[in-house]
Amino acid sequence: MADALWDDDPSADPTAVPGGLTDPGWLVCTDPDSVLALLWSSSQPQERWVATVYRASLDMHRRLTAAERRFVLALDAARLEKEGLAAQFAAVAVPGAEPLGWEPAWVRGSQADSRLLWTLTGHQGQVTAVATAVVTGRALAVTGGRDGTVRIWDLATGREACPPVQCPTDARSALTTAVDRIATATLDGREVALLFSELAGEQRLLLLDLATGALTGECVCVVAVAELAGGSAVLTLEDDRTLRLWNIATGEELGSSVPAQLLAGPHGYPAAVRVELGGAVRTWDLAGNELDSAPVDAAEQAPDPQAAALVVDGRLVACAFDALDIDHLRDGDTAVALLGDLAAACGHRSGAPVRVYQSVAVAGLPATLFREYGGSLRVWERVAGSRPGAQGWVVTTGELRGQPLRLPAKDPGEDGWFWRLADPAPALAADAGNSAASVLGTFVVAGRALRLTTDADHAVRVWDTATGAEVGERPFAGHEDRIRAGALAEVNGQLRAVTAGLDRSVRLWEMAGGRQVNGPLKGHTGQVWDVATAIVDGHPVAVTAGADHTVRVWGIGERRALRRTGIRSHEDVVLTAAMTTIQGRPAVVTAGADKTLRTWDLADGIPYGGGIAAEVSLMATAELDGRAIAVTAAPDATLRRWDLGTGEELGQAVAGPVGRVLALATARVAGRAVAVTGSSNGTAQMWDLATGQHLGQPLTGHTSRLTALATATVDGRALAVTGSWDKTVRLWDLATGRQLGEPLTGHADWVTSVTTTTLNGHPIAVTAGRDGTIRTWSLPDGRQYAEPLPCPTGPVRGLATAALDASTHLITTNGTETVSVHDLATGAELVPPLRCPAPVQSALTAPNGALVLCFGREIAVLSAVGGQASALGGAGSGSVRDADQPDP
Repeated sequence: MADALWDDDPSADPTAVPGGLTDPGWLVCTDPDSVLALLWSSSQPQERWVATVYRASLDMHRRLTAAERRFVLALDAARLEKEGLAAQFAAVAVPGAEPLGWEPAWVRGSQADSRLLWTLTGHQGQVTAVATAVVTGRALAVTGGRDGTVRIWDLATGREACPPVQCPTDARSALTTAVDRIATATLDGREVALLFSELAGEQRLLLLDLATGALTGECVCVVAVAELAGGSAVLTLEDDRTLRLWNIATGEELGSSVPAQLLAGPHGYPAAVRVELGGAVRTWDLAGNELDSAPVDAAEQAPDPQAAALVVDGRLVACAFDALDIDHLRDGDTAVALLGDLAAACGHRSGAPVRVYQSVAVAGLPATLFREYGGSLRVWERVAGSRPGAQGWVVTTGELRGQPLRLPAKDPGEDGWFWRLADPAPALAADAGNSAASVLGTFVVAGRALRLTTDADHAVRVWDTATGAEVGERPFAGHEDRIRAGALAEVNGQLRAVTAGLDRSVRLWEMAGGRQVNGPLKGHTGQVWDVATAIVDGHPVAVTAGADHTVRVWGIGERRALRRTGIRSHEDVVLTAAMTTIQGRPAVVTAGADKTLRTWDLADGIPYGGGIAAEVSLMATAELDGRAIAVTAAPDATLRRWDLGTGEELGQAVAGPVGRVLALATARVAGRAVAVTGSSNGTAQMWDLATGQHLGQPLTGHTSRLTALATATVDGRALAVTGSWDKTVRLWDLATGRQLGEPLTGHADWVTSVTTTTLNGHPIAVTAGRDGTIRTWSLPDGRQYAEPLPCPTGPVRGLATAALDASTHLITTNGTETVSVHDLATGAELVPPLRCPAPVQSALTAPNGALVLCFGREIAVLSAVGGQASALGGAGSGSVRDADQPDP
């Protein structure tokens, strides 16, 4: 095992405990579930920091090898500003694996947060709803979203408590229910989740038993209520057009629903219904009379295999069928016609279609009907949430799970489709009742019922529902977009609020003083849709649901957060990066979706200046009159030049080539600094960086869009290498503007990436295609240099090269979180895959061999172990943004 974990924290305990949180080798090589048992019990400062680092990517550790985990732990330590820990994790020797090769030097824009406890992954779509509950002493979270699944998580272990629950599929539309909201409650002594959704224009509610993880039933649509056969009966409609008649008093089903065939009259409107009962075919007209034969000609019969009929005691009383052209109903909706005795009992004309409702009045009170799967009908009274009697479910809420029941907000008295599980709260004070206010939820904390609201200015307020008075000194202000959800919790005797919004942030507020606690909770890479709170092993936590397909669990009890450098970074995804030199020091330039350019000293990550405002899709760097400059291409193909030392724009913006700019590189031609652009019209164009004017005629030859571009100097001659959707690679003499030789063929699909380097002292171009191959080409003569190599993990989006330990390393990215490193000569894996916490947008090497990775909003610089690496890439990275995707 390695030495004790020790970094720049003077309070750290240097004493190693073999097999414990201070043993880096054990942490790297041990099964994560064995480490998990120690994370909650860490007590010493150093142990707590190590536990924080380990939790940052705990969801990844479980599916990684020890060699891959080594890099993730080192990177997360650097993201949390523990560079000493990062170096020690990187130095761990993993049996059977090569040394890491690079170790994290610094990270800027880190989204790692010391308060993150778990990242729960499994949903394949946006997670839109979350609620919490306690079942048999375990704190659980229930989540649902756009993938049509509901998942139950054990918050103490970060694992799913049971297999995912697949939501039902609509029988008519074949669409799967997507859960919009979730609430938890205690029903008949069982902990359950109520799943709210809307499908095919109809609102639905499902019930999930949290102890078993099984769906137990759903609310049903009501067609009619009538006094029939001496008692109250209700007719319900299910999504597959099944009709059921129930005795409200007993919950038992009356009659039977059977498939039916509709017989059309002269104008296509249903005239009769034909069913098969007991092996005999029977036919009724729409007055409910049984017929000896069909009243229409056989040629006009219109079978509808999805029609249904309800037969009670041998009599037809209702049928359901496609609405067709019926007034007030849409095609595809279900029309229900009441016949005979049932129509008369409801006061309807026999055979006339009736409306379908989602609630019903029982004993004069509004109620919702719920059908158990395989069981009877239940009546849920909508005012108080329970109905006395054998068929009424006792519904209770409380603080057992840290958060009481929260239902979608409805105005008191509004005829919503759901019921209320608590008496409506008194109206808020007049200044809180404005139309712009939105209720995030009502919560019971320390015996007080409190309501959380937000307004059009994204401010959050808390109100006492008993008095209508505002709680707290001032509203919480900080969100930059609409707030989607919020929750309240008691932390160390103080009231705290957690809010989540479309600005992708989760914020923690302290009621006393209305202050934000330790800045936003960082981690989600998409909008945050819902939030709930819970108590786990005595610790208060918040659970958030995100559009990034993840559920995240945060500790909200600590007042202290990890220190931050205070260096401002990108506020959105980093799109691309390039190397340059400023004042004689290597630097990296990054362009973000936040429309800024930022320049960083490669050695220590200190930025130059405050950033440059620019919308960038592609970028390259060059030297012009002794100044480091960046040339950028905007989405509208406009080219701009920027002085990276001063942040000033050089000259005027230049109208770029016709079509989108899909590739960009720089070169020096006859002593002149130039930019070369590749366009969606299949041409390349040179531009004078001093004047902004285009040089010569476009380089033509490709028959489809030009998607990859790099430059190199060979025997004093400036060359460009281009790749295209036409599956060819072409070489160009930039001094003459002529193509060199014939097109280089071999790729069987689009060419997506290109870079230039040397292999065994020979100048070559390296290209990658959507055909899953990497090919090398000799730049002096245009011949294929070696046998093709397979792409390591799918189509390559980016290429870079570096020399390390006397071999040429090929670094590839494919739009995922993985960076692969292989020997360019043999294709052998030289370093285990480097896993990042977000998709890698750019990877490039520096002159000193450092490796720069841009993932999400973060920029990480990895230094070569032993300092033996050197960059071999050409003057242009040839990076292509979405080059293999069609135009929208």
